Amino acid sequence: MTLPEVSRSAGVVATPLALADAPRPVASAAPVARVAVIGASGYSGQEFVRLASGHPGLALAALVSREHAGRPAAQWIPGLDPRATRLPAAVMPEALDAMLVDARVDTLVACLPHGAWKALSAERTELALASRVVDLSSDFRDDASGYVYGFPEQLRDAIAAAKRVANPGCYATAAALALLPAAEAGWLDGPVMISALSGVSGAGRAAQLRTSYVELEGAASIYRAGTEHAHVPEIERVLRRAGAFVSVGFVPQLAPMSRGILLTANAPLSRPVRADDVHAFYARRYAQEPFVRVLDAGVWPTTRAVARSNRCDVAVTVLHGGRTLLVAAALDNLVKGAAGQAIQNLNLMLGRPESEGLTMNGSPW
Repeated sequence: MTLPEVSRSAGVVATPLALADAPRPVASAAPVARVAVIGASGYSGQEFVRLASGHPGLALAALVSREHAGRPAAQWIPGLDPRATRLPAAVMPEALDAMLVDARVDTLVACLPHGAWKALSAERTELALASRVVDLSSDFRDDASGYVYGFPEQLRDAIAAAKRVANPGCYATAAALALLPAAEAGWLDGPVMISALSGVSGAGRAAQLRTSYVELEGAASIYRAGTEHAHVPEIERVLRRAGAFVSVGFVPQLAPMSRGILLTANAPLSRPVRADDVHAFYARRYAQEPFVRVLDAGVWPTTRAVARSNRCDVAVTVLHGGRTLLVAAALDNLVKGAAGQAIQNLNLMLGRPESEGLTMNGSPW
């Protein structure tokens, strides 16, 4: 069988894998963004601060937190050493008005619970003065609100030209990277079933019974199974953009771990395909993507291998005489699934190297 040509977005070219192996300063004439992190005390907000604090193109000008307003960052962001990392004290959201008017801040990164950024941006119209916005919530992922969907492996050119970007969800990122090549190849033929284990940090930092230690330790649990989860339409939109008009069923599960997503997807194929051909096609599709690694045949992903990295590991094969696709993906929900992908998007928006300030190497222990 002749494999279809690999579909690639033109324009901004991803850094080759060999050049993206560690975060480090990269000489660049691109601008430095003066960033305010809104919701800096949450898990994704703290992860963004951690990653951005060593980024040569991002100056952390404001950390916004009602709970910690006035307190030095080192007192409420664990792991920071104030001797090496100079960060401003937390401020209230209202302080952003003057900072935007005076151009002390030009970029907003919203790390708020779902619904909060939409409400805040409607209430405080001065926030529209920001030159760039990256929203990590689900508020503007619908392709119909003036935000570009921030999935670099599919929409690199659009992100590079955007002023407003809606960062994908963590589950949706893993699912999209698992299924994108098959969708682009025209192989998917019928409903896609997805199952995914997630670390509890994906539920946010607010205290709730189902994510407490006693409820979670020693057990895994299913929630919002079927088609009701907000990531279902998000995944279906990614697949439609790739030419696959298929429905998705989704079974999300909480696992007793702090971070990570391990996802599996299966789908009927439009025609029989050999396992070697599928693997070769996936490897070619992702060969120049700095943060996607296609594992060798017979090797399956693990969340440990990608922990604290911006990398997604993908494994793929076929079953049932080549008529069923089986693909798995693992990523860190706080990095490639949230803060790391936000930095990847900001790099594109600023015209900086896409892998700047990020690592493809995991920290499994």
